[in-house]
Amino acid sequence: MLNLVLVPGIMSDKRTWAALAASLAKQFRVWDADTTKDQTIEAMAQRALAEMPAGDMIIVAHSMGTRVAMEMGRLAGDRVVGMVLSNGAHAAASAAEWPKRQARIDEANADMAAYAAGWVPTVVSAENLERTELLAQVRQMVMDCGPEIHARQNRALLTRPDAATYVGEFDFPVLLIIGEQDHLAPEAAQRDFAHLFQRAEVVVVAGAGHLTPFEQPDAVVRVVNDWIEGSLAGADAFGS
Repeated sequence: MLNLVLVPGIMSDKRTWAALAASLAKQFRVWDADTTKDQTIEAMAQRALAEMPAGDMIIVAHSMGTRVAMEMGRLAGDRVVGMVLSNGAHAAASAAEWPKRQARIDEANADMAAYAAGWVPTVVSAENLERTELLAQVRQMVMDCGPEIHARQNRALLTRPDAATYVGEFDFPVLLIIGEQDHLAPEAAQRDFAHLFQRAEVVVVAGAGHLTPFEQPDAVVRVVNDWIEGSLAGADAFGS
């Protein structure tokens, strides 16, 4: 059975892809990657590859997790059947990013609950600001992450590679999922991102910001299922 490797974003866990995992559990061997223990994006990718079951895979990733997914593709591209990148990007960190991330680390270290309460509304769409249950769920996930993991992941992002230097070598299909109101990974930048790949499809999800898998899980499940059926079903993707 083909592996479906699910990679969360920063301050996130398997709750990111819970709806998709439930939808595809009968078709694939679902594996949640652990991005909480390592100091670099490459090490996160190496851990995911080492801990997951043997065999080929489809990788589905969100935000920071897209960096991990692309590193997995670089390290083990011969095992990747397809890749879904939601709300991602490719560039290395700029000099201006370092003090901003350090400020976030300091804020979270001082008061994680206050940090979560301030951060969550900045990464969802305007209409989702009224969904108090959704905001509470994401805040709780951030607090469950804790300041130590938050700091580790932010520092890993500061040393991330520029994936543009290698993703052009990927010979498998890629799906880019874009949140219509994602100001961190806006549509124009995502469409430029798509041009780096040999084969990439772009889908914009309405009513979503940067947390697209949380904000519109049903839409994301439909998009990924349609892409699997259309792009992968005829490519021996479902062999044992």
